Amino acid sequence: MEVSRSQTQSFDRTEINWDKLDKTKFYVVGAGLFTGITVALYPVSVVKTRLQVASKDVAERNAFSVIRGILRTDGIPGLYRGFGTVVTGAIPARIIFLTALETTKVASFRIVEPFKLSEPTEAAIANGIAGMIASLFSQAVFVPIDVVSQKLMVQGYSGHAEV
Repeated sequence: MEVSRSQTQSFDRTEINWDKLDKTKFYVVGAGLFTGITVALYPVSVVKTRLQVASKDVAERNAFSVIRGILRTDGIPGLYRGFGTVVTGAIPARIIFLTALETTKVASFRIVEPFKLSEPTEAAIANGIAGMIASLFSQAVFVPIDVVSQKLMVQGYSGHAEV
């Protein structure tokens, strides 16, 4: 199938203007997708954390034996120990991230514009700056919550080394 020139013009880059964006939908979809990913990957974090704190005599075990042990002692809920804390903190942190990212992109583009770089280079630098700033803001909220959730992940775990 051949595409005519008039059809290709409709595929041009589309700008998304932050001021005109439906923010309710943006936050619900964005936070919802991130939360869905967290639900899917959270058991991996629990297993990783348990392996990291395991004492030397337990450290030889692998991830599958840790999963079996969690399921045997706590069932499926054991794979989500501390999850409520993470979700409670992750949703505000993700909203902060998305807001900071989108609002700092505009300022970042203004900063790199005077350098007269190619459009892809300007976009890469501006998006990188915006991403770093957004990460700093959101991590200020998320890291303390992550520390608490990691403590909950190993609470009562008999195989962890005392420090």
